[in-house]
Amino acid sequence: MAVQIDLNDANSDGTGINLHAYLASFDTDFESSVFDFGTFVGGGIFDGTQYYMSDADSDQAYIVGGDLQYDFFGGHVLKGGVDSVQFGEDVSESGGSASLAATDIDISNLGITGSTNTDDTHLVVNGLRNGDSTALRNYLDTQSVEINGSSGADVIGGFAGDDVLTGNGGADTFEFDTSGNFGDDTVTDFTDGTDLLDIDFNSVTVASANGGADTLITHANGTITLTGVDFNDIDATDFV
Repeated sequence: MAVQIDLNDANSDGTGINLHAYLASFDTDFESSVFDFGTFVGGGIFDGTQYYMSDADSDQAYIVGGDLQYDFFGGHVLKGGVDSVQFGEDVSESGGSASLAATDIDISNLGITGSTNTDDTHLVVNGLRNGDSTALRNYLDTQSVEINGSSGADVIGGFAGDDVLTGNGGADTFEFDTSGNFGDDTVTDFTDGTDLLDIDFNSVTVASANGGADTLITHANGTITLTGVDFNDIDATDFV
């Protein structure tokens, strides 16, 4: 099952979410309060089905869902499984679970497991504890990811695997990191004249695919399939 990432225009201002810029901003700005080591929910002091932490200077917060345990006497390792990560604002607890007042990014079906300090569970959760999403992004690079945009104007970029990108309304920009292999990606709802592709037009070829039903864009480091798009409609004005 592919990892799923849902973007939400939580304040309904139409701006949408820039996925990779959001994570970069988290890495730059998120910092917990002194002596705030995060909170487990749905278990004990050192284990639970959720783990959350808030930023010291804003309402920004995240919630990790799964089956987590902090091994205090075994090398301070975070063990168990991570199923989901939510980023947003204003975390609170009610009825034995934590939730965000506004969820910007909801990542599910992660399927992360681990029992040592070199496994993905520890690397991802400990990274987030320290305001660093690098391990999470590295894990996503190894997966096939389905990204669903909000109703706003999102900037949607996949990872290194074969990803499926859906804008879901708004004037969306689909971006592709050509500094390395970005996989064989699919954009399910590209709208000519509204949406844009963030990749150098001069570095790609554009051709018909699947009997003319789709458009195939080929780059040295990956491909992009625009489903339901006539390749004759795609030109330099669709690229940025």
